[in-house]
Amino acid sequence: MYKYYSFLIVFFLVSCIHGEGIEPSDDNELITTVKLVFTPQDDDDDTTIPLNFYWKDTEGDGVVDRLDPIVLNDNTQYDLQVQLFDETKTPRVDISKAIVEEADVHLFVYKIIPASLLKLSIKDRDSKGLALGLRGDIKTGSKGNGKMRVLLKHQPPVNGQHVKNGQEEPGSTDVDIEFNISIK
Repeated sequence: MYKYYSFLIVFFLVSCIHGEGIEPSDDNELITTVKLVFTPQDDDDDTTIPLNFYWKDTEGDGVVDRLDPIVLNDNTQYDLQVQLFDETKTPRVDISKAIVEEADVHLFVYKIIPASLLKLSIKDRDSKGLALGLRGDIKTGSKGNGKMRVLLKHQPPVNGQHVKNGQEEPGSTDVDIEFNISIK
């Protein structure tokens, strides 16, 4: 009889703990390739050629296989588009689509050092009007060298409350890449 009551007490406690306030996890995406596409904004020329720069960790193991330096023209306007992929799968998975679908919990943060190299304005927004950052306008400054750090923040709700507020914190980091950048 003791065993029966002990079993019921344990069952009751486990059932209460398991169901109370537990939310499914919102895991970070596996991103093995980041492609930055800079397209010059030239109203007079329909044949503008986009410039593509890559970061790759094709195995998803933290070992960088490719990190292109970004080279742009001085005093030029560009459209920026960021494309993200998981190349551990065949065919590769376009993670950019998932980021758009989950825009309310993602934010790209761009840090330019020195800030005079270029000005970046984010064009895309989430459902609350907060920046997403897969698309942007860029205006380069005068010639110089520096760094462009690209972060993708994952900011899912905490205890049912939205935490994305347009700032880098809170959240975890899906991507953190520092590109060398030259304005020629």
